[in-house]
Amino acid sequence: MKTLFAADWSAFSISFYPSYNLLAWVFIAMVLDLVTGIIKAVIHRNARTSSGYRKTARKLTQYIGSIMVSVILMNTFQQEHPVVQYVNDGLLILLIYIETTSIFGNLYAIDNTSMFARYFIAPVLRLLTLYMRKLHREQP
Repeated sequence: MKTLFAADWSAFSISFYPSYNLLAWVFIAMVLDLVTGIIKAVIHRNARTSSGYRKTARKLTQYIGSIMVSVILMNTFQQEHPVVQYVNDGLLILLIYIETTSIFGNLYAIDNTSMFARYFIAPVLRLLTLYMRKLHREQP
């Protein structure tokens, strides 16, 4: 029975891996986004439901899936091609950008009246969103 499932996997080898440094930063950013989202919900007295946590699990699944598809695609191309590493790094940088924008949005929603929020978080958030998001703050 063992010979039925035995196969020669030596023909399959993964010779391209994503940048571990960028990959670690993607998951650190995801954790920070989750933490700042929970803090925002606590401060605004919003109920933290399982649907919110399911969104995080769905997002993690999407991120892992896109990274795996990128690894599969990159392993099908020639390894000598210089674009191979840039495409995967670009994907990871895009994921970090998405999470960073969400983190700054959560930080601004937590407290948008402090000087730090007005003079640091708001300008950075505007730059990250390319001034597409109108920021509302409470008038003191």
